Amino acid sequence: MVRAAFGFNGQVDLAFLDGRQSSPKYIETLQNHRMPFAENIRERNWEYQHDNAPTHTFSATKNYLNSKNVTVLEWPPISPDQSPIENVWGFMQRKVYENRGKFYSVNALKTAIESAWYNLEPDILQTLIMSMKERVYDVLLKNGKTLNY
Repeated sequence: MVRAAFGFNGQVDLAFLDGRQSSPKYIETLQNHRMPFAENIRERNWEYQHDNAPTHTFSATKNYLNSKNVTVLEWPPISPDQSPIENVWGFMQRKVYENRGKFYSVNALKTAIESAWYNLEPDILQTLIMSMKERVYDVLLKNGKTLNY
Protein backbone atom coordinates (compact mmCIF):
# COMPACT_ATOMS: atom_id res chain seq x y z
CA MET A 1 0.00 0.00 0.00
CA VAL A 2 1.13 3.52 -0.75
CA ARG A 3 -0.04 6.59 1.13
CA ALA A 4 0.47 10.13 -0.04
CA ALA A 5 -0.78 13.63 0.63
CA PHE A 6 -0.32 17.03 -0.88
CA GLY A 7 -0.99 20.66 -0.22
CA PHE A 8 -0.99 23.81 -2.28
CA ASN A 9 2.75 24.22 -1.74
CA GLY A 10 3.93 20.68 -2.32
CA GLN A 11 3.59 17.06 -1.40
CA VAL A 12 4.70 14.70 1.33
CA ASP A 13 7.18 11.89 0.88
CA LEU A 14 5.44 8.68 -0.11
CA ALA A 15 4.77 6.12 2.59
CA PHE A 16 5.05 2.51 1.45
CA LEU A 17 3.21 0.35 3.98
CA ASP A 18 3.22 -3.38 4.56
CA GLY A 19 0.50 -5.55 5.98
CA ARG A 20 -2.96 -4.82 7.24
CA GLN A 21 -3.45 -1.22 8.25
CA SER A 22 -4.80 -0.20 11.63
CA SER A 23 -5.37 3.01 13.54
CA PRO A 24 -1.94 2.78 15.28
CA LYS A 25 -0.24 2.28 11.90
CA TYR A 26 -2.16 5.19 10.43
CA ILE A 27 -1.17 7.40 13.36
CA GLU A 28 2.45 6.38 12.78
CA THR A 29 2.11 7.41 9.13
CA LEU A 30 0.62 10.73 10.22
CA GLN A 31 3.48 11.29 12.67
CA ASN A 32 6.21 10.38 10.20
CA HIS A 33 4.86 11.88 6.99
CA ARG A 34 1.88 14.21 7.36
CA MET A 35 2.72 16.21 10.48
CA PRO A 36 6.28 17.14 9.42
CA PHE A 37 4.83 18.32 6.09
CA ALA A 38 2.13 20.36 7.86
CA GLU A 39 4.73 21.93 10.15
CA ASN A 40 6.93 22.85 7.19
CA ILE A 41 4.21 24.63 5.24
CA ARG A 42 3.52 26.88 8.23
CA GLU A 43 0.01 27.63 7.09
CA ARG A 44 -2.31 28.34 9.98
CA ASN A 45 -5.64 27.86 8.25
CA TRP A 46 -5.41 24.48 6.64
CA GLU A 47 -7.68 21.47 6.87
CA TYR A 48 -6.86 17.81 6.52
CA GLN A 49 -9.04 15.68 4.26
CA HIS A 50 -9.14 11.93 4.34
CA ASP A 51 -11.92 9.47 3.69
CA ASN A 52 -13.97 7.63 6.25
CA ALA A 53 -11.99 4.41 6.30
CA PRO A 54 -12.13 2.79 9.75
CA THR A 55 -8.46 3.56 10.41
CA HIS A 56 -9.24 7.24 9.83
CA THR A 57 -12.35 7.40 12.01
CA PHE A 58 -11.23 5.26 14.94
CA SER A 59 -11.23 7.21 18.21
CA ALA A 60 -7.45 6.88 18.66
CA THR A 61 -6.91 8.52 15.26
CA LYS A 62 -9.37 11.31 16.04
CA ASN A 63 -7.72 11.85 19.44
CA TYR A 64 -4.28 12.04 17.84
CA LEU A 65 -5.41 14.60 15.25
CA ASN A 66 -7.19 16.62 17.95
CA SER A 67 -4.04 16.60 20.09
CA LYS A 68 -2.17 18.15 17.14
CA ASN A 69 -4.93 20.75 16.58
CA VAL A 70 -5.63 19.37 13.12
CA THR A 71 -8.98 20.33 11.65
CA VAL A 72 -10.38 17.44 9.61
CA LEU A 73 -12.71 18.33 6.77
CA GLU A 74 -16.02 16.53 7.21
CA TRP A 75 -16.52 14.15 4.34
CA PRO A 76 -19.36 11.84 3.32
CA PRO A 77 -18.81 8.10 3.81
CA ILE A 78 -17.65 5.98 0.90
CA SER A 79 -16.71 8.93 -1.30
CA PRO A 80 -13.38 8.27 -3.02
CA ASP A 81 -14.70 9.85 -6.22
CA GLN A 82 -14.76 13.20 -4.43
CA SER A 83 -11.19 13.14 -3.12
CA PRO A 84 -8.48 14.91 -5.16
CA ILE A 85 -5.88 12.28 -4.24
CA GLU A 86 -7.88 9.79 -6.33
CA ASN A 87 -7.27 12.01 -9.36
CA VAL A 88 -3.57 12.00 -8.52
CA TRP A 89 -3.55 8.20 -8.31
CA GLY A 90 -5.05 8.14 -11.81
CA PHE A 91 -2.33 10.43 -13.20
CA MET A 92 0.34 8.35 -11.51
CA GLN A 93 -1.09 5.03 -12.67
CA ARG A 94 -1.02 6.20 -16.28
CA LYS A 95 2.59 7.36 -15.86
CA VAL A 96 3.79 4.22 -14.07
CA TYR A 97 2.24 1.89 -16.62
CA GLU A 98 2.84 3.95 -19.76
CA ASN A 99 4.35 1.93 -22.60
CA ARG A 100 2.83 -1.18 -21.01
CA GLY A 101 5.32 -1.02 -18.17
CA LYS A 102 5.95 -4.33 -16.42
CA PHE A 103 7.83 -4.70 -13.18
CA TYR A 104 9.75 -7.76 -12.15
CA SER A 105 10.54 -6.62 -8.63
CA VAL A 106 8.85 -4.65 -5.90
CA ASN A 107 11.78 -2.22 -5.85
CA ALA A 108 11.39 -1.48 -9.56
CA LEU A 109 7.69 -0.76 -9.06
CA LYS A 110 8.42 1.46 -6.04
CA THR A 111 10.98 3.39 -8.08
CA ALA A 112 8.45 3.97 -10.87
CA ILE A 113 5.81 5.11 -8.35
CA GLU A 114 8.28 7.49 -6.71
CA SER A 115 9.28 8.92 -10.09
CA ALA A 116 5.64 9.52 -11.02
CA TRP A 117 4.94 11.15 -7.62
CA TYR A 118 7.96 13.44 -7.47
CA ASN A 119 7.56 14.51 -11.10
CA LEU A 120 3.93 15.60 -10.79
CA GLU A 121 3.47 19.14 -12.04
CA PRO A 122 2.67 21.53 -9.17
CA ASP A 123 -0.05 23.09 -11.33
CA ILE A 124 -1.95 19.77 -11.32
CA LEU A 125 -1.93 19.60 -7.52
CA GLN A 126 -2.88 23.26 -7.16
CA THR A 127 -5.76 22.88 -9.62
CA LEU A 128 -7.06 19.90 -7.67
CA ILE A 129 -6.89 21.84 -4.41
CA MET A 130 -8.68 24.77 -5.99
CA SER A 131 -11.44 22.35 -7.05
CA MET A 132 -12.25 21.56 -3.40
CA LYS A 133 -14.72 24.42 -3.01
CA GLU A 134 -16.68 23.20 -6.04
CA ARG A 135 -16.44 19.56 -4.89
CA VAL A 136 -17.85 20.40 -1.47
CA TYR A 137 -20.62 22.46 -3.06
CA ASP A 138 -21.45 19.58 -5.42
CA VAL A 139 -21.51 17.12 -2.50
CA LEU A 140 -24.08 19.32 -0.80
CA LEU A 141 -26.16 19.64 -3.97
CA LYS A 142 -26.19 15.87 -4.50
CA ASN A 143 -26.75 15.05 -0.82
CA GLY A 144 -23.48 13.14 -0.65
CA LYS A 145 -24.11 10.99 -3.72
CA THR A 146 -21.42 10.05 -6.25
CA LEU A 147 -19.80 12.85 -8.23
CA ASN A 148 -18.02 12.64 -11.56
CA TYR A 149 -14.53 13.94 -10.78
